[in-house]
Amino acid sequence: MTRLTAFLAWSTQAGSPDAVQKALSVMKAKLAEHGFDYYDWNENQSVNKDIGAKVSDELLKSDLVILEGSKQRPNLAYEAGFTHALHLPLVVVKQAGSERLPENFGEPDYLAYPSDAGDEEGFAAFEARFTDWLGKLALTTLSPGQRSARHGRNALNEQINKFIDGYAEEHASLHLLGGWAGALALELDSGGASQLVVDADYYLPSFSSLRAWDGGQIRAIADLTDETEQFWTPDHPEEMTANVSERIFLIDWSWFFENEDKLARHIDLWRRHQARHRTGPYEIFIAAREELRPGEVHPMGPGAVGHHLLLLDPDLIGGYRPNPGRIDGRQLVIERNTLRYASATQFYDSIKSRAVRFEPSMKVVDLRRAWLARTGVGHWDEDWTSETEFRSPDYFDLYERHIRCWIPRYAQLIRDCAATVFREILRIYADSMRSVDVLELGYGTGRLTSEIVPWIRNINRPFYELEHHGPVRQYRGVDRAEQMVEYTREMLRPEQQPGLDMRLVRGTAWEDIDGRYDVVFGSLVMHFLIGPDPTDETLDEFFANSAEHTTEDGTLIFADVFGVNGDRRGASAMEKWREWMIRYGLAEEEVDGYMAGNTDMTSAAPVSLLRKAAEAHGFRTRVKVVGAPTLPFRIVVFQKERSVP
Repeated sequence: MTRLTAFLAWSTQAGSPDAVQKALSVMKAKLAEHGFDYYDWNENQSVNKDIGAKVSDELLKSDLVILEGSKQRPNLAYEAGFTHALHLPLVVVKQAGSERLPENFGEPDYLAYPSDAGDEEGFAAFEARFTDWLGKLALTTLSPGQRSARHGRNALNEQINKFIDGYAEEHASLHLLGGWAGALALELDSGGASQLVVDADYYLPSFSSLRAWDGGQIRAIADLTDETEQFWTPDHPEEMTANVSERIFLIDWSWFFENEDKLARHIDLWRRHQARHRTGPYEIFIAAREELRPGEVHPMGPGAVGHHLLLLDPDLIGGYRPNPGRIDGRQLVIERNTLRYASATQFYDSIKSRAVRFEPSMKVVDLRRAWLARTGVGHWDEDWTSETEFRSPDYFDLYERHIRCWIPRYAQLIRDCAATVFREILRIYADSMRSVDVLELGYGTGRLTSEIVPWIRNINRPFYELEHHGPVRQYRGVDRAEQMVEYTREMLRPEQQPGLDMRLVRGTAWEDIDGRYDVVFGSLVMHFLIGPDPTDETLDEFFANSAEHTTEDGTLIFADVFGVNGDRRGASAMEKWREWMIRYGLAEEEVDGYMAGNTDMTSAAPVSLLRKAAEAHGFRTRVKVVGAPTLPFRIVVFQKERSVP
């Protein structure tokens, strides 16, 4: 903010000109000591032709007005009236014994100085009173916040006045301006002095002005999963972080896994924030945006947009809510409320409890490792038994995050598996020219299902609109865990898929499966169905069931972990898998716990044994590597070969 400015005007006809000059010299010296520039009207009036306009201009730029009132000169009433209109602090200095101004001058502050320039004791007392008055103003009317608000108001008034002055006659523009100004006034009036409600676009200049405020701690939550605060970019304005004590950034949890490049860019941004924008400590915390837990209530109420929050000591909170006047618009709401501030503090602390402190030396893997340790994501609970349906809720609630810590390139594995299913559906449909039926084993959270169903819906749509069966007629899914069934049904709404007979049921393979299917598939389920170190009899039974439930040209597709029995490469692949989990962010003891709790994966059947058992039941085998060939993850396709008559 610019330096303080004082406007001074006095009478040259006062009873003792020497006393006036001495009083002026005292005031100018003290103004300089307190950081003021000053405009002495009497020193400049001779060069001003339009006196009224010049006085107005100078008063608009001033923070403080000092008028000498010993003689009621003609301009005094104009200067005092304009000062009152601008709500500027005003002091009238006058020689001792002179009359006070009439009451309609607004009863300004008075400071008397001696009429005798040689009265050292009197002028010392005047200097002390003037100094004390300046000190009080610095804490109240001339505080940085008061000045900022006053300058903003004056700038707005000035621009409105200039606009009005540009139209000497009736014009539609004047009505438009009046409507806008009235709407702005209503927004400001909606909460009185305790609440500020403006369009969210004004957040940046509003927050930037806080650089001049040092009255307490500023904390904030920036919800990067919501696009309201679009200024979190590499060219982020520096002043936005100038005096924040700490800030929590909420990100989508996928940034730790599939969006590492995006996370890396923000890490660089956060590092630059801490390096450039604070002379004192500026702490950054990172957390994943979560659904609010019981007891966590955003202080702006259920209508709050995102989890954005601003906390300014001792009693100010801020956030966003929808703007009823704009589609997808946002309003910034700043409220002074002691009770809500206490609630907001609790909300902030609750979010912070699951956040990790950002350090400038961190890279993506360091931040992910800290987040995993803080939240327990990726931790294998030894109470999670092999029977999935009996595992505790935190296994299911965080499954999509857990699995990315355990399975290398999980998203790629799912995408590649879905693409393989697509190709087999199209192959069978093209060869047989009939609708295809598909079966998914162990659909779990629906991650693979959600890739495949939209694709089926799209290829079926033209046929559905013509009231014909599309390339895919039935989609059946089976999973043994009730929690998974409820979750995936809620997400995909199988009964609402147009043009597709889709059912997701609870059950086990193969006891609860009826009929025959053209494509049977699953991700991370085959090792569970077969078990660790399967015998030849177990494998034979699996493929016998598979043959029974697939059509004569049907296909099995499994994305999973596969071992190599009796081969050094098998042990090496498992070790590489273990190394990957540690490198990806899990602690060694966490990895050991996972490996010990999943022997059906660490002792999974090798492709060579599966191929042999599959061929005995009429399947030929194709293998696709997922991720790196040194890791034990593959997509294996078992395709039935038509018997030649």
